[in-house]
Formats: sequence, structure tokens, C-alpha cells
Amino acid sequence: MAAELPHTENDRAALAYAAGCLVAAIRERAHEFDTRFAAGLWSVAVTTSLFGIIQLACAVRGIEVLFGARDGMREALVHDGANLALVARYDAARPIVIGIFILLGCVHLASAWFLSRMQLRKFFITWCAALLIASVAVMIQLSIVRNTGGIPSEFHGLLVPAVVLAALLAWSRGRHKGRMS
Repeated sequence: MAAELPHTENDRAALAYAAGCLVAAIRERAHEFDTRFAAGLWSVAVTTSLFGIIQLACAVRGIEVLFGARDGMREALVHDGANLALVARYDAARPIVIGIFILLGCVHLASAWFLSRMQLRKFFITWCAALLIASVAVMIQLSIVRNTGGIPSEFHGLLVPAVVLAALLAWSRGRHKGRMS
């Protein structure tokens, strides 16, 4: 480009030539596998960090409730005619659930950090820890309010990290290894 630039007629032509070179370079880079692989990992990392931030926000809200803020869930249980034993189990589990949200949020943020640094082994370990912690949260919730029909909706939240994320990483890692050989 530097050798061809002095042969342009005017500054406008030089700018158009430079813009064309930039567009060609971006198009070529976008089609390269390493760029798409890194972009996919970064999108998973950003999504995972957003999950972590949401869980930490839920924990902060739970701490506010412990210090006297309005608890809409408890009010809904009482309004819907829940028996006193159910409300007592809900109240007893609240600090444990808050702790789980704090732990889960921190583990998701750590997981996103490892993925953004391409440390896939550490990411996988923290991701498995997050899945285990989320499973404990679901078991606690199901022990408080039992579901009698079909698959409990609480398990739907586990499907995304358990199936989709694992499949995406396995697929992208397999494709990446295939391109390197």
C-alpha cells in the first residue's frame, strides 16, 4: 500500500484507496477461523459475566430483605394461602440462598475471566462448579416448594449452562483443532 499511495492522483483518491484496503483487510480477518473462534469465546464470556452480575444483584436484593426491605416472594406466598410451615422454610432458607447467589455470581465472573484469557481448563472447572452450585440452589428451592406435575421449571435454568454451553465449547474446540492440523 505504501508503494502505491504516491501514485494516486489526489488526496481523495488516496483516502478511497486506503479505505478499500481497510475494508479488504477486515473482510479477510473476519473469515479467518481464529478470529471467529475468539469472538465466539468472548461472546460466551460476556454472557457468563452478565449471569454473574445478575446473580450478585439478586444477592444484594436478598441482603436488603434481611435488613427489613419488602419481600415480594414472601408476600406472594402468604397471599396465595401458603401454610405457615412453607413460609417458615422459606424464611429459614433465605440466608443460604443469598450465600449461594453470592458464590454463584463470583464463580460466573471467574469463569468469564478465565474464558476471556483463553484458559479453557480453568474455565471448564469453574463452569462445572457453577453448575454444581446452581444444582444445589434448585434442590433447595424444590425442598421448599415441591412441584407435583412434569419437569419443574427450575431445571430449565440449568439446561442452558449444562447443555448449550458445553456443546458450543466442544464444537468450537473440535473445529479449532481441525484447522490447526
